[in-house]
Amino acid sequence: METTSIDQITAIGKGFAKYSFLIGTALFLIYIVTKFNPLIYVGLLYLSTAMIGNLIILLTLLITIIIYPKDYLLLKTATIMLLNLPIAFLYLLIITEIPL
Repeated sequence: METTSIDQITAIGKGFAKYSFLIGTALFLIYIVTKFNPLIYVGLLYLSTAMIGNLIILLTLLITIIIYPKDYLLLKTATIMLLNLPIAFLYLLIITEIPL
Protein backbone atom coordinates (compact mmCIF):
# COMPACT_ATOMS: atom_id res chain seq x y z
CA MET A 1 0.00 0.00 0.00
CA GLU A 2 1.28 3.43 -0.77
CA THR A 3 2.09 5.88 1.97
CA THR A 4 -0.62 8.24 0.76
CA SER A 5 -3.26 5.53 1.28
CA ILE A 6 -2.08 4.96 4.84
CA ASP A 7 -2.06 8.71 5.41
CA GLN A 8 -5.63 8.87 4.13
CA ILE A 9 -6.79 6.05 6.40
CA THR A 10 -5.08 7.76 9.34
CA ALA A 11 -6.66 11.13 8.52
CA ILE A 12 -10.11 9.57 8.17
CA GLY A 13 -9.75 7.74 11.49
CA LYS A 14 -8.57 10.81 13.38
CA GLY A 15 -11.24 13.01 11.80
CA PHE A 16 -14.02 10.55 12.56
CA ALA A 17 -12.85 10.19 16.17
CA LYS A 18 -12.61 13.97 16.60
CA TYR A 19 -16.02 14.73 15.17
CA SER A 20 -17.65 11.82 17.01
CA PHE A 21 -16.27 13.22 20.25
CA LEU A 22 -17.30 16.82 19.48
CA ILE A 23 -20.84 15.97 18.40
CA GLY A 24 -21.35 13.59 21.33
CA THR A 25 -20.05 16.16 23.80
CA ALA A 26 -22.25 18.88 22.27
CA LEU A 27 -25.35 16.67 22.60
CA PHE A 28 -24.40 15.81 26.18
CA LEU A 29 -23.84 19.44 27.19
CA ILE A 30 -27.03 20.64 25.51
CA TYR A 31 -29.00 17.99 27.37
CA ILE A 32 -27.33 18.84 30.71
CA VAL A 33 -28.15 22.53 30.26
CA THR A 34 -31.68 22.25 28.81
CA LYS A 35 -32.98 18.92 30.21
CA PHE A 36 -34.84 18.51 26.89
CA ASN A 37 -35.90 14.83 27.18
CA PRO A 38 -36.33 14.07 23.44
CA LEU A 39 -32.63 14.85 23.12
CA ILE A 40 -31.91 11.57 24.92
CA TYR A 41 -33.36 9.65 21.97
CA VAL A 42 -31.37 11.75 19.53
CA GLY A 43 -28.25 11.04 21.58
CA LEU A 44 -28.92 7.29 21.65
CA LEU A 45 -29.49 7.27 17.90
CA TYR A 46 -26.29 9.23 17.41
CA LEU A 47 -24.41 6.92 19.77
CA SER A 48 -25.44 3.81 17.85
CA THR A 49 -24.64 5.41 14.49
CA ALA A 50 -21.27 6.68 15.69
CA MET A 51 -20.42 3.29 17.18
CA ILE A 52 -21.09 1.54 13.88
CA GLY A 53 -19.04 4.11 11.94
CA ASN A 54 -16.17 3.99 14.43
CA LEU A 55 -16.22 0.20 14.41
CA ILE A 56 -15.95 0.05 10.62
CA ILE A 57 -13.04 2.50 10.57
CA LEU A 58 -11.36 0.78 13.53
CA LEU A 59 -11.57 -2.60 11.81
CA THR A 60 -10.09 -1.06 8.67
CA LEU A 61 -7.22 0.34 10.75
CA LEU A 62 -6.61 -2.97 12.49
CA ILE A 63 -6.58 -4.91 9.22
CA THR A 64 -4.15 -2.37 7.76
CA ILE A 65 -1.95 -2.67 10.87
CA ILE A 66 -1.84 -6.45 10.41
CA ILE A 67 -0.93 -6.11 6.74
CA TYR A 68 1.59 -3.28 7.26
CA PRO A 69 2.98 -3.67 10.81
CA LYS A 70 5.70 -1.05 10.28
CA ASP A 71 3.18 1.80 10.18
CA TYR A 72 2.92 2.65 13.87
CA LEU A 73 0.87 5.77 13.16
CA LEU A 74 -2.11 3.52 12.46
CA LEU A 75 -1.87 2.04 15.95
CA LYS A 76 -1.85 5.53 17.45
CA THR A 77 -4.97 6.42 15.44
CA ALA A 78 -6.71 3.22 16.58
CA THR A 79 -5.90 4.11 20.19
CA ILE A 80 -7.34 7.60 19.75
CA MET A 81 -10.53 6.09 18.34
CA LEU A 82 -10.80 3.70 21.31
CA LEU A 83 -10.58 6.61 23.75
CA ASN A 84 -14.08 7.66 22.69
CA LEU A 85 -15.56 4.52 24.27
CA PRO A 86 -14.98 5.39 27.96
CA ILE A 87 -16.05 8.97 27.32
CA ALA A 88 -19.33 7.86 25.72
CA PHE A 89 -19.88 5.40 28.58
CA LEU A 90 -19.27 8.16 31.14
CA TYR A 91 -21.78 10.47 29.41
CA LEU A 92 -24.36 7.68 29.30
CA LEU A 93 -23.74 6.87 32.97
CA ILE A 94 -24.13 10.50 34.00
CA ILE A 95 -27.39 10.89 32.08
CA THR A 96 -28.98 7.62 33.21
CA GLU A 97 -27.71 7.11 36.76
CA ILE A 98 -27.03 10.49 38.31
CA PRO A 99 -30.11 12.62 39.00
CA LEU A 100 -29.51 16.15 37.83
